[in-house]
Amino acid sequence: MTDFELDGEAGVRITRVVAAPAELVFEVHTSARHLRHWMLGPPGWTMDVCEIDLRPGGPFRYVWHSETGEELTIAGTYEEVERPTRIVSTEAWAGDWPATRNTLTFTDLGGRTRITTHIAYVSAQARDNAVRSGMREGLDAGYANLDAYLAGQFSMRLELVPVPVADVAAAKEFYAEKLGFAVDHDIETPDGSRIVQLTPPGSACSILLSRGLPGLDQAPGVVRGLHLVVDDVRRAREVLLKRGVEAGEVLDMGGILYVPLADPDGNSWMLQEIPPSTRTSSEPQDVPAT
Repeated sequence: MTDFELDGEAGVRITRVVAAPAELVFEVHTSARHLRHWMLGPPGWTMDVCEIDLRPGGPFRYVWHSETGEELTIAGTYEEVERPTRIVSTEAWAGDWPATRNTLTFTDLGGRTRITTHIAYVSAQARDNAVRSGMREGLDAGYANLDAYLAGQFSMRLELVPVPVADVAAAKEFYAEKLGFAVDHDIETPDGSRIVQLTPPGSACSILLSRGLPGLDQAPGVVRGLHLVVDDVRRAREVLLKRGVEAGEVLDMGGILYVPLADPDGNSWMLQEIPPSTRTSSEPQDVPAT
């Protein structure tokens, strides 16, 4: 349900709760990869242009077309961007519509998100004209699209990679003292099991060294080619060599640089440096507005 209320002399406040975490809801409001799939008008309309420069002072522009050839355009500028809680922008429809100042907030409700939109118009007349234009019905339709779109979205985070080793204590020393991983947990249970979690510096993904855990009975040393991304592979190699790590030579694979290394059990790793000039992506990108 969408709550719609007039606010003060020339404002409108719209509130909607959706079944998705705030980080995802923020993302689908600010990424062309998502917006063009749900921020649509009546049936038969498509968003053919979605240009976003998500930063204070950055412009954005959306263009929709109908099956009969009609066109609608919104353009504006971001004033404040606070991920994932708040966006302030000014925007205007093409034509004679005056600009508005919009404040969009995302309040986390424990897996659900309250979206609050405050639209400030230049005058009461401008607000009333917008309300009479079918604004409420349009917002309801847009949020129905958003609910359907969010229902098909979910997040996945790779957070822990098991690395099989023969001696947890020796492996812990290698990863913590020589590679510089942070020790997050080191737990021994009464039945003799042991769990050690370590995280590479700057990483959101950790590794698990364990003993006696069901389902983690791989032979030590079978893991191959785990990647550690670094800004400067040659400097990282020098540091690791000084710590006693047997790091290999720098390999240039078409502009992407690698350095092979292994832990005492033979699990292999690659330091990887991807220079900015070689970075590409097959994912749709936000198009900076010009």
